[in-house]
Amino acid sequence: MNIAECNSAAPVKAFAEENEGIRMNTLSTAVIGLGRVGWQFHIPHILAHDGFQLTAVVDPLDERRAEARQTFGVQGYADYAELLERETPDLIVLASPTHLHAEQAIQAMARGIDVFCDKPMARSLAEVDAMIAAMRAHGRKLMVFQPHRVTNEAAAIRHILARDWLGEIFMVRRTLCSYTRRNDWQAFTEYGGGMLNNFGAHCLDQVLHLFGFGVRRCDCHLRKIASLGDADDVVKALVELENGAIVDIEINMACGVSIPNWTICGRRGTAIHQGDRFIVRYYRDDELAHLGLQDGLAAANRKYGNEDVIPWRTEELPLADYPGADFYDHCYAYYAEDKPPFVPVEETREVMRLLGAFRACAGW
Repeated sequence: MNIAECNSAAPVKAFAEENEGIRMNTLSTAVIGLGRVGWQFHIPHILAHDGFQLTAVVDPLDERRAEARQTFGVQGYADYAELLERETPDLIVLASPTHLHAEQAIQAMARGIDVFCDKPMARSLAEVDAMIAAMRAHGRKLMVFQPHRVTNEAAAIRHILARDWLGEIFMVRRTLCSYTRRNDWQAFTEYGGGMLNNFGAHCLDQVLHLFGFGVRRCDCHLRKIASLGDADDVVKALVELENGAIVDIEINMACGVSIPNWTICGRRGTAIHQGDRFIVRYYRDDELAHLGLQDGLAAANRKYGNEDVIPWRTEELPLADYPGADFYDHCYAYYAEDKPPFVPVEETREVMRLLGAFRACAGW
């Protein structure tokens, strides 16, 4: 089931009912927060997956709890503490606002419950470290939702890198742009909002997952342009990886034109995301004509160019050929089958450390 299908509750409920009899060792699961990400992403995937059973939800709004009871037949709680007193699910999914993640995760793990946390993991590195300490102290499992690792774009990039068309990668530009006058809780810093936290956590994790987690140094600039709150909505972050590659992350919610999501530059060529596909333009070393280095200061024939002809090759990779994976398959492998976490908490900690470093560089 794709994301578009998952945005409707009726189809996923029907899917779950049809497949109730073939469930595996199911994990009883409670979802905390019935906002956009909880209602439109986590709950549909939970219902559509044989390894999970939605048993309870928490949300402070009466109408949202009533909607969950009517639609999914699950118990709804207005108070998180009441859920923990009355039930002990196998897994708690935190789809609550960022500023609540640390306290809620620590409380759940102290009661012997594993936690699957939406991104960003928390507001600060100190909160992240407290969550990790609780995980280790109570012997629980903790992982953060990073679905951009399994998108079709990521799958296409992995294919490009595996074919080694581009050679050594020296620059990656990851861009997300639109014009959005944000006026919900994500527009306020007190709740952990802002585009560095919101989209930056996605982009940074995705780039590091694909190109390497070792970071030498970083820089960042943040602005508030179109947002109605006080949090950033324009991010320009630069990272130099240990392998020498330069990563340019631009998140611009005050941009009125479309900009390619990806530009990947290697020694032998470039890949760019255009519409529904990647275009890769590259050459092979064995097809280059010999080119000698000129001596002295007098350019031959007084020309800037040297009439070198690059034998370019072009590949087009439709994204439809690279279906994304279900992140909840990775969740089940970790939480139910004791396999290594798809998103190790150490990698999430590094993402959070860098987000903090970005804010420090930007003076926020």
